[in-house]
Amino acid sequence: MVNIGPPTRVHSELLSVLDSTAETAPAPARRQLGELERSLSNALSIHSVVSTSSSFAQRQAAAQLENKQPFTKIGAGACGAIFAQDGKSLVMKLAKTTGPELWNDYSMHTLIFEKMRACKAEVQVPEPYFFVPHDNENFFNKHATLFEAAKDICNLPTNVLVTERIIPLPQITRALLIEKYCVQHHQQAALTDRANRDCIVRVYLGSLKGSSGRRFFSLRNFKLHLNQLAELDMDLGTIASQMAKALAIMHWSAKTDARDVEFALGSSSHKVPVSRKSYAEISKMPPNSFTGPPSGHSEDFFHRTTELWLLDFNQVRSVTFDQGGVEQMIDAFKVNDPYFPRPLQDDQLAKTVWNQFVESYLRMAGSILIDHERQIQELPRRFLRGIIEVERSKAAGNQT
Repeated sequence: MVNIGPPTRVHSELLSVLDSTAETAPAPARRQLGELERSLSNALSIHSVVSTSSSFAQRQAAAQLENKQPFTKIGAGACGAIFAQDGKSLVMKLAKTTGPELWNDYSMHTLIFEKMRACKAEVQVPEPYFFVPHDNENFFNKHATLFEAAKDICNLPTNVLVTERIIPLPQITRALLIEKYCVQHHQQAALTDRANRDCIVRVYLGSLKGSSGRRFFSLRNFKLHLNQLAELDMDLGTIASQMAKALAIMHWSAKTDARDVEFALGSSSHKVPVSRKSYAEISKMPPNSFTGPPSGHSEDFFHRTTELWLLDFNQVRSVTFDQGGVEQMIDAFKVNDPYFPRPLQDDQLAKTVWNQFVESYLRMAGSILIDHERQIQELPRRFLRGIIEVERSKAAGNQT
């Protein structure tokens, strides 16, 4: 265990941010898992490996031998549209405008990627490859299929950010999700819907509002809430710990507010690493500089590992180590989707998950700030107490 201060002080400081009404251990499973739930739990478990001979895997493997595969749109974010190409585990995010937003995404993404590696975080971050400014005509000339796919979606030419792709969850996992959560008379349509192939699962530890039998069903950006994860007997302690450590690294090592970041379960293929620009190099370059391309690489798409991924950095901002910085972190936490556990919940499991989150967050923050002065070492607890006050104010408002 990382030392974050003298034992007596640590105990009292932990008590100020832990939920004292939580049970000392997670509640036991409410029922024995059925075959469907057990299979889905195994498929979604972090580090589980699925062997697949699906059409996606075969198409990706075959496409590695070709150079002119078409691009297809697989999603959209606040910055722009996201395109992928068969045979390559990368995506190209095309900006909505030629302003600085996508460069900030690239810069913050690279910074957080480096800090996560340095701190040996278990959470995966897609590798940032390179940035292409909108006036780089040579790049678009060499990627005519990308231009063709994006011409009716984006205002071209535009800035492009190229990163590692989070491989969709394999077909067997998608079929289990559909069987579990899609109403029966829509299941066949969901199985054949091409858009559902681009499946990653958002993990909402801060929400108990998950339900089945949705009228409109899509596996793109599918959400699993705390109650659903508990129903599958997922390892909530591990998920909460990984999220907490990642947030502490973003706060106290990367010195950012982590605004609007997301956590999702997705796959990875086995691949050879490629070179890329470091944050130190990027910080010395003028905005919207060309920084690629990297060399190609081979991948095994037939064996896919489920991982917890951290993504979307376009709204992340730098912070200062003072009260203003803490308030910026609190505001970012407050407005983000409910990925992180929440304090002061009535549900016993939610209380326990919050406590697991708090302990992991403080351990990681303590290890990062161990050589800082006491007033800075206090900031992580001040952040957590601020989150508790936000939740207390929200509860008081709902009661009036």
